[in-house]
Amino acid sequence: MKRRTLAAVTAVVTAAAVAPAAGAYAAGTGSSKTTLANSGVAGLIGGSSRVSYSAPLEADQSLSLALQLPQRNTGLANALLAKGTVVSTATYAKMFGASPAQLKAATAWARSQGLTVTSVSAASGQVQVTGSTTRVNKAFGVTMRAATLGSTRGYAAQGTPAVPSALGITGVSGLTSLHKMVPMNTANLATKRTSLTTRAVAPHANGATDGSTACAPYWGDHLYPAAKKYSVESNYLCGYLPQDLAVMYKNSAASKAAPTLGILLWHDDPQVQSLTNTYMAAAKYAPLTKYSKTVAAANANDAKCDNSPGEQDLDVQSSHSIAPDAAIHYYGAASCFDADLTKQLQLAVDQHVVSTISMSFGSPSDAGMSAAEKAAWDRPLRQAALTGISAFASTGDAGDNSFTEGHPTVSYPAANAYLTAVGGTTVGMRKDGSFATVTGWESRFFTQANTNVASFVDVTSSTAAQQGNYSGGGGGLSSTWAQPTWQHGVIKSSSTRRAVPDISAIADPYTGFTIRTTEQGQTGYIAFGGTSLASPVTAALVGIAKATNKAVIGNVAQKLYSIGSAISDVNAPSKSGEFLKTSAGQNIVVGNDAKPQSLVSAKGWDSATGLGTPNGAAFLSAIK
Repeated sequence: MKRRTLAAVTAVVTAAAVAPAAGAYAAGTGSSKTTLANSGVAGLIGGSSRVSYSAPLEADQSLSLALQLPQRNTGLANALLAKGTVVSTATYAKMFGASPAQLKAATAWARSQGLTVTSVSAASGQVQVTGSTTRVNKAFGVTMRAATLGSTRGYAAQGTPAVPSALGITGVSGLTSLHKMVPMNTANLATKRTSLTTRAVAPHANGATDGSTACAPYWGDHLYPAAKKYSVESNYLCGYLPQDLAVMYKNSAASKAAPTLGILLWHDDPQVQSLTNTYMAAAKYAPLTKYSKTVAAANANDAKCDNSPGEQDLDVQSSHSIAPDAAIHYYGAASCFDADLTKQLQLAVDQHVVSTISMSFGSPSDAGMSAAEKAAWDRPLRQAALTGISAFASTGDAGDNSFTEGHPTVSYPAANAYLTAVGGTTVGMRKDGSFATVTGWESRFFTQANTNVASFVDVTSSTAAQQGNYSGGGGGLSSTWAQPTWQHGVIKSSSTRRAVPDISAIADPYTGFTIRTTEQGQTGYIAFGGTSLASPVTAALVGIAKATNKAVIGNVAQKLYSIGSAISDVNAPSKSGEFLKTSAGQNIVVGNDAKPQSLVSAKGWDSATGLGTPNGAAFLSAIK
């Protein structure tokens, strides 16, 4: 797609015109107030009936908020998004940003209330502020209290927030923290620290039984059972290496492309570059020389987050493996809660130095998020899509989420229609780069008491109870997002809701990827999976395709629905599996794409793998 001039863009929708800047707004003068039900518990998606308040927050606790002002010409923005149009950052700000007068007034008012203005995004119409509990209570007429919603502990404003009507503020995000994100990575039942020297083991052709219980460097290199459940079976894989990912997605022709890839998470592993380069040297792969970061100082919410460094190490090392000449810029938010993540996302989009942004995290749904917090995600993601940044999000590692939620749900932010939702596959690759199996990642578990006898007991439910969830990539239909036009006629459902995933990539921990990380004070190699792997892999592939083809594309999800065989359909339910022996000596066979819940692959788009998985060089050529 070509970037268009302002004149060309405004001609796309003849009925829409650039709105004039709003008139001057007094900085809080006058007594008229506007209540903002969308910014407190009354505006929570899924309702507020389960919110439980407890003690008031400490008076000096620092809170991070965003004041939201009306954006201009939203109808035009939506029309351009539907056409896949990309405009310059300057054009975006001029056409869709909040009026300068409103921004100035909101900024002045915030300062008059003792709040600190940390940044102003004219393009998205958001004024980021911080302030103590005491200041926030006074400014918005609420009482900030500790609160819980389900298993999430955070805080929420008691009372309906209000602001001077003259300001024109439409919402305030950050007045609740009852919706948080978790990393989307997962390990297998036999996970142990691995040595890269396992690659020297000689393969056994055609998956022949060799009596070894060791993990297999590639599919079929080891197989223990004499009696198999599946005709296509291997011992679980030790974890692919960097060069294996390059072979898997056949990106060698474009590997010299040098985009800047963005990663959004929270916290920071200061050792990630040194860990990566120790790994790359051992694997005889190119070093990571272009790495930078923008990290916010952790705040009071950070202690409630999963801060293990494995997720960041996985994101960086898998991205580098796919695109070894790319620069990687890491954006670390102050915590895993919406207000902090959206603030860092907005910064990344405003800086506009990355061509893709991968988000390997999510929550089982958007329930518990206020309408203002939803808008705080929408604004930077819409801006990214219209200015040529492609965003990606993991769909989750718990299948349809019904185990914990009581009914099928789809993860957020993957359900957002301004980005590409990335699901998971199981990839059984042979040493020569050919594929023995590619399936949806939806696992069933069976015990095999005697590996000489084809007798298997389904233990999927008990394994899910042990793990705290089912194992598989997320997918399904959103309860709140409308189906985008580019999904019309493709989704096999009468639903009018956003369907995920759009595409899928390697995620199954039994055919996972080796990373180097630190856990419980020990540094070493471990095989990881999860849609946390699939998202950065897909984002890196799109990044090198955009750089190679000089493509100006924002939300690539829309493009995916029109490139046909450049995406390989995945349709192989219950045809393959992996064997492992647990540390307790139990023989387990993991069935691939075996529909443990409601998700399974099928011909065409399906809720397990979306349209399918990137088809090597054809995929790279099609992203233009």
